[in-house]
Amino acid sequence: MPGLTFNREPVKADNKQMNKPDAKNLAALLDGLCSRRDFLKVCGAGLGYGALGPVLSACGGGGGGGGGAPAAAIPAASAEYTVLKRTSFGVHRDALASIRALGIDVYLEQQLDYTAISDGNLDATLQTLFPLTTQSPAQLIGGFPNNIGDIAVQMVGAAQYRQIFSRRQLYEVMVEFWTNHFNIHLLNGLGPTLKPEDDLAVIRTHALGNFRDLLHASAKSPSMLFYLDNFFNQAAAPNENYARELMELHTLGVNGGYTETDVKEVARCFTGWTIRFPGDPGGAYGTFVFQPAIHDDTAKVVLGNTISAGGGQTDGEQVLDILATHPSTAQFIATKLCRRFISDSPDAASIDAVATAFTQSGGDIKTTLRALFAAAAFRTSSDLKLARPGEYLPALVRALAPDTNYPTDNGQLFLFAQTILGQLPYYWPTPDGYPDDQGYWGSTGGLLNRWRLSFLSYAPYIPGIDVFQIDYINLLGGAVTPAGVVDALINNVLMRPLSTADRETVIDWVVAETGVTRNAALPAGVPEQVAALAAAVLVSSAYFQLR
Repeated sequence: MPGLTFNREPVKADNKQMNKPDAKNLAALLDGLCSRRDFLKVCGAGLGYGALGPVLSACGGGGGGGGGAPAAAIPAASAEYTVLKRTSFGVHRDALASIRALGIDVYLEQQLDYTAISDGNLDATLQTLFPLTTQSPAQLIGGFPNNIGDIAVQMVGAAQYRQIFSRRQLYEVMVEFWTNHFNIHLLNGLGPTLKPEDDLAVIRTHALGNFRDLLHASAKSPSMLFYLDNFFNQAAAPNENYARELMELHTLGVNGGYTETDVKEVARCFTGWTIRFPGDPGGAYGTFVFQPAIHDDTAKVVLGNTISAGGGQTDGEQVLDILATHPSTAQFIATKLCRRFISDSPDAASIDAVATAFTQSGGDIKTTLRALFAAAAFRTSSDLKLARPGEYLPALVRALAPDTNYPTDNGQLFLFAQTILGQLPYYWPTPDGYPDDQGYWGSTGGLLNRWRLSFLSYAPYIPGIDVFQIDYINLLGGAVTPAGVVDALINNVLMRPLSTADRETVIDWVVAETGVTRNAALPAGVPEQVAALAAAVLVSSAYFQLR
């Protein structure tokens, strides 16, 4: 092919300015590679895209879709693979070996008991790489606003690092779930100085704890109080923003049975809940404070429950307890969990079982998840969801380079890659959080961006981004023929079976690219470069993107 030869030399881009790319010009180089390798043609030839339903028909798919069975069947993944895909940020070979050895039930119990899982020096590494993410609002305000960019980059980088490298994968999935559920846009006024502490003290502290405790912590979080305007909610002029989102997004759901009157009454209950600003007496900036002088201390009625006069701060706390134990909250949380872990349109039996566990356990998140994991649909069905972009990049690294060290660029490559994909942590601007359905993420443009990023598999041969190391010699395990290379990558990167037709498609493409017959040995050094290209096809396929 013009501009690309199979040898140990790095690939040459057509534009001379691209010969030494960095993160900023990675996209243009990947576009060139995609065009040069006729990549879109081979992806469009099949590779399971029919299973994604009509929303992806422009990308080679076809047939029905939605939350039910795929329209174009692909070989089912193993139950172990499916569980890992749903409870982690990508299947890691060590984790797959572990779940096979332990059994699914034991593995999941170990993941639920996350504090017992050694994460090595992860916390120390995070502190070294991303020190701003552990600083208090009082510390961060000293550098504000000049530190906004650094805080944002470090918050995103720390989230990506944990998702890729932490052994506590289920915990990280739940951290992301609750971060999205209690969404706070990072770049919102004073938000950059407040969100790091919210991440640690609210989300990460309670992600596998109790929902009531999480709800109370969120309500008193200075980050949430600022984001949803409750910091200036006062009796003389009640602000209803937090009250509405509390019921619509955090607890009951939009159809959970509350009225406009309930919104007004809840807003009155939370008057006086605010934060300390720089220079305020009595405490450090960015801490919660209740101010009785601006609280409406008269009686209120919320969802039929009387909140007696004179309750002060307990007015809001009573509301939180009413909402945490409300049947609509159990149903709403159960539906969101089943949508995250099973399909876009989860079955009623699974939702009801999870909601019952939530209610009977008093909102214990681990007990609730056990009920979800016991649901037949969780283990026996596969490939019902399109992984979101925020899952795609960590999965790419965990599959291609599970033992890689963190890039020496302090994650700039990963940050830029995630920007291309369109789902940066903490960057969704509205309180509803990132969508969790195929209809939003399954556009042609979204898939094209994933295809572009799949060429990170070729990173060892692209100058300037060698910070992303992939050991293809180890992945190939001695395979030297086109067919052998493809089969090795199916086993060691994809880790699930391809259909006979799709396997033949990839092998035929490799044969056409190299001019070497399927069972003939490739020249020395060439199998690794062939593997880099074939890996890009596999991680771009529906097999890799469905869970």
